[in-house]
Amino acid sequence: MKILVIQQKMIGDVLISSILCNNLRMAYPDAQIDYLVYKSTTPVLEGNLSIDNIILFEEKHRNSKKEFFRLALQIRATEYDILIDAYSKLESWLIVLLSGAKRKISYQKKGRNFLYTDNVPFAAFPKTNLGLAIERRLSLLEPLDLPIEIDPLPKLFVTQKENEEALCVFEQHQLQKNRKTVLISLLGSEKLKTYPLEYMAKVVDTIADNQDVNILFNYFPKQIEDAKIIFDACKTATKEKIYFDLLAKDLRGFIAIMNQCDLIIGNDGGAINMAKALGKPSFIIFSPWIEKKIWATFEDGIQHMSVHLNDFKPQLFHSKTEKELKKEALSLYLKLTPDLFEDKIEQFLNQNLNNTQKSNLTVHQNKVPVSALIITYNEAENIKSAINDLDFAAEIIVIDSFSTDQTTVIASSHDNVTVVQHTFENYAAQRNFAISLAQHNWILFLDADERISAELKDEIMEVVSQEESFSAYFFHRTFMFQNKKLFFSGWQTDKIFRLFKKDKANYASQKIVHEKLIVNGSVGKLKNKLIHFSYKDHYSYKQKMIHYGKLKAKEEFNKGTQPNFFHFYIRPLYQFLYQYLIRLGFLDGKKGIIICYLNALSVFVRFQELKKMKSN
Repeated sequence: MKILVIQQKMIGDVLISSILCNNLRMAYPDAQIDYLVYKSTTPVLEGNLSIDNIILFEEKHRNSKKEFFRLALQIRATEYDILIDAYSKLESWLIVLLSGAKRKISYQKKGRNFLYTDNVPFAAFPKTNLGLAIERRLSLLEPLDLPIEIDPLPKLFVTQKENEEALCVFEQHQLQKNRKTVLISLLGSEKLKTYPLEYMAKVVDTIADNQDVNILFNYFPKQIEDAKIIFDACKTATKEKIYFDLLAKDLRGFIAIMNQCDLIIGNDGGAINMAKALGKPSFIIFSPWIEKKIWATFEDGIQHMSVHLNDFKPQLFHSKTEKELKKEALSLYLKLTPDLFEDKIEQFLNQNLNNTQKSNLTVHQNKVPVSALIITYNEAENIKSAINDLDFAAEIIVIDSFSTDQTTVIASSHDNVTVVQHTFENYAAQRNFAISLAQHNWILFLDADERISAELKDEIMEVVSQEESFSAYFFHRTFMFQNKKLFFSGWQTDKIFRLFKKDKANYASQKIVHEKLIVNGSVGKLKNKLIHFSYKDHYSYKQKMIHYGKLKAKEEFNKGTQPNFFHFYIRPLYQFLYQYLIRLGFLDGKKGIIICYLNALSVFVRFQELKKMKSN
């Protein structure tokens, strides 16, 4: 079998698309796998045994039609069985057209789907924390249905000689061996991708103020004047930690030097992608016009973090096109002041440089071996109280889906809390991801708007400490309506799984909202109730019900439900009457009317949204 992968231009793109070759090699160990790339990008492919032949796309192929068609005919003569076009631009379209490959795979785009045998949807939003750059590449493998476990990690290969040469460079420049080394991705590939120079100097100062480290600057010789501006703007104490002239002679030399560093911080670009491929922690400062959802790959809030102006001032991005953002990039950059994310850099440094981190499965005094998990999105108002209620848990993890308020900042300010960013797909998937992070077998889920009484806390600690116990426990909940208890309206028997053993339970993936826990074992019930502050005000609860309705619409869509008059009118009316009359909502007075109405509204929204999905 012969396979050709096309990804021509930028170093970061070529490195990331190499995961296609890596996975193809695992699936087809005897195949001939070739990779068509620009000549300048080949250093990131050296040592990659998944690739048999690197086919070079050179300047002559761009400048001469004769040379271009000679290359295309050379490819045709190879008689490839499979061609995967990850580049998908005019040059690759012509190569595909002339290739004669039996199977041709690329992204679904108007006007050129006829070129390919398999057109893969071009995803608009990431489903995981891999980032769209990775997910889109991997989607190109889906038509092949490879019989392997997909490996999403790009890889760089450094020889022993290259590592030794890098260490010699460190010795020549007299780096302090007792210090960790931080590489600064100082300047972007262009001005629109370069964090303002005076701001970058402050970032470097923050690093030097918080850690006793060696600091290296990554820049091209032609960028030396801008690099000097940043250096000169740094504090005197910071300059003493910077090794300004320590530069690699070429790209392979840079890769080897990066391999000796402990982490990288700075502008998005090839240097960041190469550092990640070497397994180095990264902190990215994105340009305002670059989409974070694409290039924030492997974000976990620990080893890989990033900041974007949209994280702090989303109102500046409302209704703006990419073209408009690019035009305004320099002025928008000025609004991303270093003080907005100084605490995040400090957190990143502490998590990845300090040797004082807690070892695995350490149970602290007066704490029980429970992993407490909180899923959040814009819960700045609630998160502190939720964390405080979990002071008895040996581990607390907050899984945030890129909040735009101060949720992660508040959570990160607690020494005993780990914050992980993960793109929200649905509640079941988010909870299962959270479980995968837990160190302990006992899992305790807590929503940010739920509170644990002292009595319930004691009961949880007692259950976890018992040698004989159930596999999972139901919690009854007290529903709070604007800080007042709601007695009826369907909430009087509300119960939910919150405490269970990791090896005995997981959430059913087919449930998008009101996720169902599948328990392999016996089930118990706790006596004391969880307090649920769900209804803060009319607007927020209404928005929550609308959100749930839209998520439930996806479930109905997956089941093939066809919405009709019954769904639009009878179902919402039944929901209201059931909660208000049969479930005694009328005994809650005005509060009961409001709750029953909003729950009925959620049903109406569900089927209205389903109708839209069907029409699309």
